[in-house]
Amino acid sequence: MWLAGVVGLALLALGAVYLSVECQSLPGFMGPVHGDTAPRTGLGIVCVALGLVVLIGGFVATRRRSGA
Repeated sequence: MWLAGVVGLALLALGAVYLSVECQSLPGFMGPVHGDTAPRTGLGIVCVALGLVVLIGGFVATRRRSGA
């Protein structure tokens, strides 16, 4: 279940970027907004939450598989 770990970590990193970088400084593929100096808090929280769910789900799946 290494794929779940990679996806979970990527979502956590993406969430951290959305929470800490102002919108106008984001790279083009992340949707910069000219003149907006606030971070994208909503997207950051969603990405962090999804990342945690994926990581926990991958951990649970790995534990179940090794126990069977």
